Amino acid sequence: MERIRISYVDRNTEIERQLPIDATLVEKVALEDSKSEWWLVALERALLHVGAEFPYALVAPRHTGHSLADSGPVSAILLLSASRALPASPKVSSFPQSVWCGVGRLGA
Repeated sequence: MERIRISYVDRNTEIERQLPIDATLVEKVALEDSKSEWWLVALERALLHVGAEFPYALVAPRHTGHSLADSGPVSAILLLSASRALPASPKVSSFPQSVWCGVGRLGA
């Protein structure tokens, strides 16, 4: 499975202090209210946010036409997830925290 590094977060200093963090791409997922290419990722360690642990996240490029497969860092959106099991009809608002981040492939 492909690995990525999440290295920067905007708008949340609590999460940014826990970076960089490596993650494994698990599977592509669709969110009802977004046309972006979302990936569920397993984090190498849980991120802490307001006292809760989040071992998973969803990541998608912020800009149309970009992909996490692009070489070099990609500006992305990060959604925290407490579980690999997603809601039945997931939306961006289904997740407790949304921040901008930088994502780069490992070994690219």
